[in-house]
Amino acid sequence: MFPAPSRPSTGAIIVLAATLCARPVLALQPVSEFIAHAKVWNPQNRAAHATVSQRDAEESIATGGLLPNFSATGTYTRNEYEVTTAALAGGLNIPGLSNTVIQPKNQLDGNLTLNVPIINVANWERRSAAKTALAGAHFDAANNELMVEKSVLRDYYNLLGDEAVLLSAQANLELAQHNLQLVRDRKESGTSSELDVQRALADVAKTEQSLTAAGLAVTNTRRDLYSLSGLVAEPATAFPEDDLHTEEPLARWTGRTSEMPAVLSAKAARVNAEQNASAVKAALLPTISGTAEEKFTNATAFIGGHTEIYLLQLTANWKLDTTIVPQIRAQNAAAAAARANEDHARQAAEDAIFLDWQQIRADIESARSSRAQLVAAKLAASLAEDRYQSGVATQLDVLQARQDEFAADVARIQADADLAYARLALRLDAGAKEKERR
Repeated sequence: MFPAPSRPSTGAIIVLAATLCARPVLALQPVSEFIAHAKVWNPQNRAAHATVSQRDAEESIATGGLLPNFSATGTYTRNEYEVTTAALAGGLNIPGLSNTVIQPKNQLDGNLTLNVPIINVANWERRSAAKTALAGAHFDAANNELMVEKSVLRDYYNLLGDEAVLLSAQANLELAQHNLQLVRDRKESGTSSELDVQRALADVAKTEQSLTAAGLAVTNTRRDLYSLSGLVAEPATAFPEDDLHTEEPLARWTGRTSEMPAVLSAKAARVNAEQNASAVKAALLPTISGTAEEKFTNATAFIGGHTEIYLLQLTANWKLDTTIVPQIRAQNAAAAAARANEDHARQAAEDAIFLDWQQIRADIESARSSRAQLVAAKLAASLAEDRYQSGVATQLDVLQARQDEFAADVARIQADADLAYARLALRLDAGAKEKERR
């Protein structure tokens, strides 16, 4: 048996316990700051908003195709010869026939034209499809923001877990170094062996490795969070502690999928595909348009000297094209695919909610068991220390018990962080309006 070592000072015990267990004021920014900044900074969100602007412009273009359009043209013509009635008469002097210019040497013509689409079913359907595409772009942007927000939440709570591991590893290293000093002091006094010293050195090296790995995990997660939000995360010093309450029944959550942006986007894509199919079919129908034209000219011989004349036209156009039927088949197939995609989006939304809900149940059990594990590990570490001081346990027993306590503390913090994220993920995937911010 090994002789009992001297106990560390009460002050040292208090400092180390505070490092392991205290929960100071949160230094890491609230998750809402990361989410708000990601909405305007994240490249995917910016691309989605640009697509909305593009679809809005395309809808305006489609609307413009249904409205009257106006054009004005002016023409100057330099004719080689001036044509007059006298020239046409061969120079003969015909009584009652005045010498009138038919084609002036410098001819000026101006046209003001108003085109009015009256019936064009294909363009009507294209405008409806453009409006639906704009609505779908809005839903896509909302869904993209939702996915980015979910990713931010995931990295945020992963960072909390990683920061907890880092702090616990730092505290564990301090304990290992303190234990190494105690063993060395005992060896000098002849109450410990070289084997105890080497074991203490090995424990310090192992905790240093854990500290390095924890630091790398924190660095990588910080980078991921910055890539999503554009904000640099401050060090975390406080961590979520869940109350382990159960969620509402699963059926209450799955009933909200119809209003999810991903489902609404798929629905808009299906409607858009059906409208495009209708537009192609409408190309088989004739179109009717009206034209009003006002013409100004100085070549007035054949119009009784009038310099201004108008023209009104009503045009019916019917075009039969051999490509229309294949286009109809292609659009019908696209519409069928869009209907299948809509069903898939709805099923995927329900699956996400189902998985989130089940994950919460598992995380609650994991968090509950981690708490029990931590209590037992702390008690075991305390008992091992007392037994070692009483000479009935080895230093190896103490080291193992302390490592078990460290692992249990880390597991408790990570379990609560995972549970906090799972609860928020459920609310995001279910489209709940009130989202918890921890």
